[in-house]
Amino acid sequence: MFLTFLFFILTTHKSNIICSKYGDFVFDKLLNFSSDCYERSLKGVIYPLEKFLGPRYNVVKNKKSFKCPSNSPIIILTGQSNAANFLRNYKEFSNYHFNYFDGNCYELSSPTLGAEGEMSSLAPAIAKKIISKDKFIFITSGRGGIPIQDASIIGDNFIKYNIDALNFLKTNQNFLKYFIWIHGEANNGNSSDYMTKFERMFKHITKTNQNVPFLIITETSVCNNSRDKKLNTIQKKISKKYTNLSTNIQTDDLLTEYRYDNCHFNEMGIDKISDRISKLINDLESE
Repeated sequence: MFLTFLFFILTTHKSNIICSKYGDFVFDKLLNFSSDCYERSLKGVIYPLEKFLGPRYNVVKNKKSFKCPSNSPIIILTGQSNAANFLRNYKEFSNYHFNYFDGNCYELSSPTLGAEGEMSSLAPAIAKKIISKDKFIFITSGRGGIPIQDASIIGDNFIKYNIDALNFLKTNQNFLKYFIWIHGEANNGNSSDYMTKFERMFKHITKTNQNVPFLIITETSVCNNSRDKKLNTIQKKISKKYTNLSTNIQTDDLLTEYRYDNCHFNEMGIDKISDRISKLINDLESE
């Protein structure tokens, strides 16, 4: 009976796991199974009384809703927890951009809809610093602790969520312009097939887009461990292949003073990374 239960747990996608205070210990430490229960246990700082532990933040009661625009550029912000709602910041970043979720568009504010977690996100900070006259639609879909091996499974929820969102928005001639990928902590020390898996995921999500979007990929690997320079080199190669740029955005150079738990970014970290990403977007928009 126990072996049957164990097999079920190990073959069930982590998004179906019900986390508890023991989840991180049982699933991650004893079974060596990336459950992301640690990330799900982090409490909100904007709405601290909310108890949302699902795989995607879906609380819309505090969000203004809008009819999704037409002919607008789309930004996908995705990857692991630092691309989701696991950052600690008490600021609100006013902006005029949108956050897509479940067939509707909402104000872009933390926590962002569609990403995991209930804390803060980079998306509103990036959006506030974009100076383009265009109103961007953000698809936020980051997942805590997801390795590239899981993110690249064709037909699984990670890829499917992004494709479904794009397909809905494209019915009004909206188009994917930027793909921001903040990921790598789960593959620290395990990067041998990172480039192949990334290309599979990226190609599948963007295959119906008329043009290949501009990829903004970060050099990210640090989370309570040492920097994986081999993985950083792969991330740089991916950036150069898709954008013809010899450098990409850094996050691994931001150490403890920029993080609240040696992994996830605090207000200083949010400010630094959003500066770097928005500057690149602004430079591209001005060309």
